[in-house]
Amino acid sequence: MEPLSFEFVTVEEAKKVLDGAPPVQAEPDWSGVRRPPAPEDTMLSDVAMRWLASLPAEARPVELCRRYARIGNQLAALSVHPAALHAFLVELLIDKRGGRQGFPDGIALELSRLHEFMVGRLQGGDGEQGGPELAD
Repeated sequence: MEPLSFEFVTVEEAKKVLDGAPPVQAEPDWSGVRRPPAPEDTMLSDVAMRWLASLPAEARPVELCRRYARIGNQLAALSVHPAALHAFLVELLIDKRGGRQGFPDGIALELSRLHEFMVGRLQGGDGEQGGPELAD
């Protein structure tokens, strides 16, 4: 289910919108903010591969790691800090900037399953506190 988006406006702003055409807002250009891709962004790191293998099969974001190695590497790096990993997953799942394309359905489902698994870990649902620890 998509979250409802809303914007706080004054009564005057609402009246202007109702009385006339809504103001046109240009889409922000994020290309200047993004860092250029690095070579390591295109391949899954050894740490990420070990992290992926340590997850239960139903929680593994295999297709995400295959298609978006940079994100898989970030998830693995955050896995030693379950709360930070959870926060990053929420950022990936919920569009807070507006107008983002989002992930294809299969990858969104993988992220949702991983998020559900991490919530269980954070709540101590499997008897352990936190995620798998990795050593380099």
